[in-house]
Amino acid sequence: MSSRFSRARSAALLGWTGLLLALAAWHLNAHAGAVAVALLVLTVLPLLPPLPGLWAGRRRTYRWAPLTLAPALAWSLTEIVANPTSREPAVLVGLLCVFALAAVVAALRTMPAGG
Repeated sequence: MSSRFSRARSAALLGWTGLLLALAAWHLNAHAGAVAVALLVLTVLPLLPPLPGLWAGRRRTYRWAPLTLAPALAWSLTEIVANPTSREPAVLVGLLCVFALAAVVAALRTMPAGG
């Protein structure tokens, strides 16, 4: 495994994990009961299926994983515009989505052939 790919993969995993934690903390702190659970299902649950493939370094997973960022990014952009009290966590989540996307693309570009 090349060191560039290893660093990019580590960045992707760090961004993905940070995004999961930020979303969970935001929803659990800002909402109660069923609303928090619904938001977790809508924004966090889609991020879980690619995790095994990201950890394993599977090229196929790195290709489709960015699609699962869409619900979290859409939610954060909506909250930035519509909810001034949630702007700070929404900006953090949006930045983490962009970071995770950039890191996944970097990992794909540095992935060894046949990876």
